[in-house]
Amino acid sequence: MDHFKLTLLISSFVIPFILAITLFIGSKKNLPKQVMAFALLNAFFVFLGNYFYFQKLYAAYICGHSFHIATVLWIFPSVYLYVKAIISAENHFKRELFHLLPGLLFGLTSAVLFYGFLNQEERIFYLTNYRTGIEFTSLNLKIVSLFRVADVFFIVIQVVYYSAQLIRIPGNYEKKLKEEFSNTENFSINWVRWFNVSFVLVGLLCIAFYMFNPFQEPNELFLVFFLFTISAFIWVIGIWSFKQEKPEFEWQAISETLVANPKNPKLREEDLVKKLVDYFEKEKPFLQPDLNLTGVCKKIGTNRSYLSSVININFGMNFNSFVNRYRTKYIEDYLKEHPGTTKEELVQIGGFGSISSLKRTLGRKANQQ
Repeated sequence: MDHFKLTLLISSFVIPFILAITLFIGSKKNLPKQVMAFALLNAFFVFLGNYFYFQKLYAAYICGHSFHIATVLWIFPSVYLYVKAIISAENHFKRELFHLLPGLLFGLTSAVLFYGFLNQEERIFYLTNYRTGIEFTSLNLKIVSLFRVADVFFIVIQVVYYSAQLIRIPGNYEKKLKEEFSNTENFSINWVRWFNVSFVLVGLLCIAFYMFNPFQEPNELFLVFFLFTISAFIWVIGIWSFKQEKPEFEWQAISETLVANPKNPKLREEDLVKKLVDYFEKEKPFLQPDLNLTGVCKKIGTNRSYLSSVININFGMNFNSFVNRYRTKYIEDYLKEHPGTTKEELVQIGGFGSISSLKRTLGRKANQQ
């Protein structure tokens, strides 16, 4: 059992470190990957501290105790910042760095209390007993113990706040993607939602085990296992980040090709619809996998917001669905003449980004019929 516990403790910090170095080397000024490398490196320090603590190497743990406090409070913000790095322009992303401030403040406060109020003997006594339910009699130990309660309470607040954000952000971003891109699969961050539920549950269980210690020392393996699971979740995000893509242009920097406002707005809208349909039926731009709304606007001479609104109002769908409707019709006609065509070939022929995108589009159409 001790060997299993040791394996969990070591792998919890070794794997994030390896992933962090690999990701950072291959980031090539890619902001999301650099932020993910920071999140993984932060996880390395968190779980390295856990290793020293659970192995009762208190002399070593004491040296980094306050830094450990800060890094624990950076776990959820670092994942949040990674998501924001995907969806934000770099100059806007810098404003999000204040999410690291609470961890920094708690770490500094911990340093003042832990190193300023306690001597070495008291520090070791505190670390040995604070999870056992013992009531400290020393005023200094009581103050440090109360700070620990505040620290854990703030972690709970973080779990609630960031879990809500990681549910809200992917949905809004997905809508934004579908208004601009014909294939969104490589840019989508909907996976964050599914990951978030499990991550939050495990995080809350860890807090409960850490704070209330429902099992005594022989069963400390339960807490180690749950902490290992949090580390594993961060690995999964780190591995996923290798394939996660960010749109090459910044949303705020999309150039708008403006057109003069016509005297008859309704006629202008009808003209635009006709121009759009003619463009799609004659030139078949939907066969390009990387087709986007901005490119279509430049071709037909209008701006994004107006064309997006026209598509929504006149066709009852977003740009992504509008393009995929043409793709679906095209491959259906193609199959009538070439019935033996494979799905892999249809993906290439019809401009779909992947087989899963093709299946999803066909399935959506089947449900509508």
